Amino acid sequence: MTIKKEYNKLMHWQRLDRETSLKVIDSVKSDENASMFSHTTSEVKLARLSFYKDYSLYRVTNFASLPSFTFEFLSDGKFFHYLDGTETSIHTVNDKGQLALNKSNVVEYLEFYFAQVGSDDGDVIVVTNPHDMPLLDSLEADAYNAVFENFKAPEVHYDSDYEMYEVDADLYVESHIIRTKIQVSAKGRIKIKAQKKGAQQVMVSAGAETAI
Repeated sequence: MTIKKEYNKLMHWQRLDRETSLKVIDSVKSDENASMFSHTTSEVKLARLSFYKDYSLYRVTNFASLPSFTFEFLSDGKFFHYLDGTETSIHTVNDKGQLALNKSNVVEYLEFYFAQVGSDDGDVIVVTNPHDMPLLDSLEADAYNAVFENFKAPEVHYDSDYEMYEVDADLYVESHIIRTKIQVSAKGRIKIKAQKKGAQQVMVSAGAETAI
């Protein structure tokens, strides 16, 4: 399972017109990777992100190879920051003052962040709807029922003293569901605190803490 692929299925992608697509391709290619970006075999799509002021998510797909391959960037249409699986480009854009978090979009930011970066423990999904949880159909009846009985929707709180959001949410990590408290700073830095294991999951050490 690829978390980024699952996340991208939920995005509302807009295919750019040819003129705009050519400008994007010319902006992201260099002498070293020119063969990966072709005007004739590449497609460019854009998805808006509610938590950024002027930046969107761009996808450049080259269909000349089998299988095709895709590069993703954060961009305002002028500056393109390649998303390489680390937090570097996300933090770079955040530090430009582009991040505009509020109680309505901070969970969306977490979904985007984890789809792009994950954690030291592997892929991470914020469970906002148990029906969308990976491998749900493969669970036995007792485990399946436990998922829905124990599910709690994410809860968002804002700490004005520290200018930080605290999100209580279920995270799906390596086939485990963990109820966590996630701290999100105004600049989009994230800290996860493990709190409580799901009913059918392995034990999580009390007070364990992971900084991302």
